[in-house]
Amino acid sequence: MKLTKEEAKLFKETHDKWLNEGSVFANLFARYVKRKVKNNKDIKNIVSKADRELEKSRKDIEKYLGNDKSKVKDAIPPNVRKSLGFDY
Repeated sequence: MKLTKEEAKLFKETHDKWLNEGSVFANLFARYVKRKVKNNKDIKNIVSKADRELEKSRKDIEKYLGNDKSKVKDAIPPNVRKSLGFDY
């Protein structure tokens, strides 16, 4: 998935807070998870597939609503619209 700058910043702040409040075990766990996720081809494939499906859904919604941004704004609540990647 592709994170926006705001989401990445929020994740970093909460993650850093957890690590600062945590112990040595929290640091070890974070390193372990990072290493496993980085080297796991299944996770990479799943994320890639999810990105493709999200893009397809976004295009289908726009096509269904006639590529009219105002119709998209009216039809989809703001929090869902943001999750789908509609930046308007």
